[in-house]
Amino acid sequence: MREYLAYSLSQVEPIVQTQDWAALSPDQHESLAAFRVRFSEFQEHLGKAMRAVAIEEEQDVERFGSVLAFMERLQVIDSADHWKLIRELRNAVNHEYEDDGDRLAEFFELMATEAPVLFGYFGRLQAHCASAYGIF
Repeated sequence: MREYLAYSLSQVEPIVQTQDWAALSPDQHESLAAFRVRFSEFQEHLGKAMRAVAIEEEQDVERFGSVLAFMERLQVIDSADHWKLIRELRNAVNHEYEDDGDRLAEFFELMATEAPVLFGYFGRLQAHCASAYGIF
């Protein structure tokens, strides 16, 4: 899943520099749609993996905020607030898709900036699992 998101990111990076979103080709729209879906799925799966680690560590997982606080303590994520910001961005682009070119440009630029952050979180979670459980 990470590789697919990385590929989509490489396809979208030149597109987000476009000034005229109304002039995007169908292929460019398809690349943006694939990136949006892959970004959303990657964050969703990463959240589930973090919850699984918290369960393994016998942490409170009833509220996802507790999972985020635990991940922050493990230094897997920089801050719970940043994770929530990325999630809000993901939710916003899913609801605003294709309505307003200027807003879309802003959303996709931010998503392109935040995708490497998610890759970093994934790498840190992998490192924690390798160290704590000998897996990954």
